Amino acid sequence: MWSDIDYLNNYQDFTFDPVKFNGLGEFVDDLHTANKHYIPIIDAGIAKRKGYEAYENGLNQDVFIKTDAGDIFTGQVWPDDAAFPDWFAPNTAAWWSKWLSDFQSKVAFDGLWQDMNEASNFCSGVCYENERAVDPVLNKLPYTPTGRNLEDKSITLDAKHANGYTELDTHSLFGTMEIKATHDWFKEQGKRTMIIERSAYAGMGKYGSRWLGDNFSSAEYMGYSVTGIMSHNIAGIAMVGSDICGFIGNTTPELCARWYTLGAFYPFSRNHNGWGWNSQEPWVFANDIYESTTSYFDIIQSAMRTKLSMIRYYYTWMAMNSYGGGTFIAPLFFSFPDDEGSLNAPMETNIMVGPFLKLSI
Repeated sequence: MWSDIDYLNNYQDFTFDPVKFNGLGEFVDDLHTANKHYIPIIDAGIAKRKGYEAYENGLNQDVFIKTDAGDIFTGQVWPDDAAFPDWFAPNTAAWWSKWLSDFQSKVAFDGLWQDMNEASNFCSGVCYENERAVDPVLNKLPYTPTGRNLEDKSITLDAKHANGYTELDTHSLFGTMEIKATHDWFKEQGKRTMIIERSAYAGMGKYGSRWLGDNFSSAEYMGYSVTGIMSHNIAGIAMVGSDICGFIGNTTPELCARWYTLGAFYPFSRNHNGWGWNSQEPWVFANDIYESTTSYFDIIQSAMRTKLSMIRYYYTWMAMNSYGGGTFIAPLFFSFPDDEGSLNAPMETNIMVGPFLKLSI
């Protein structure tokens, strides 16, 4: 069972809505009696509100990223004004662990889904002009990679970290350092780490896993998921997948069934969609007929059984990769580099799953 940000109390991390999600802790305990697991979302932005204990405790511990002038940097995400943990500050990991433990005592979660941890900011750079640096580093860059505004939907490059570095120096490490701190907490609790996140950097796979972020309900994005998973495997992140059936937009019975068929071979498989779109749970398609006696639900159910039938194969070879490196999902030519047919085969439709299974779509 997964919970998106709907469960949070006013979008405050380490809390849950006492009305809409009343009894969440007891519900999760009941899941555990049925040998099921629960994974809630945690966002990177910490609501900047008086009376919110995690924020006020963080202020006292001096754990947040600062402006160029030395004040707490203010971004805006789901809770509106938000502060962001500075993973280079000496107290941040301990502060993070304290609040994970506090939440665990109320809701016995089994893993974490860490989102918005690029870290994302609904403003571009600064939300308040008084937080802008007098001499912004953005104006002094000799070139701009991709030609895109590097502060678009992100923290200002002038934000300061405890080690004296700016956000320009450290930006790509936010997600990896957050997931490492979370991984360390799981280990301290004697628990097996189960984390997915949105931000990734090479080597992050040592601490957690990833899903490919918000996608669209289209065949085009279903295709993108294949090369996305391959790219992450090359970067050492083997446990990765996309939102099956798509996150944005209304899926169709055929697209969802096809996506489940492909998704059975994802290392990480999850159906998830956003607010306002048609429901896409498998049973929704029970009355949508593919052929005379076969529904799209039947196809989806068959795909899920295929996934479960391969669990031992997946566990074996992902465990082997964790010791010796290598890719788990890769283009065909990775395994057959001297074969001309493999070199010319489209990557999206000729896939190696582990060393012994070839998938042709």
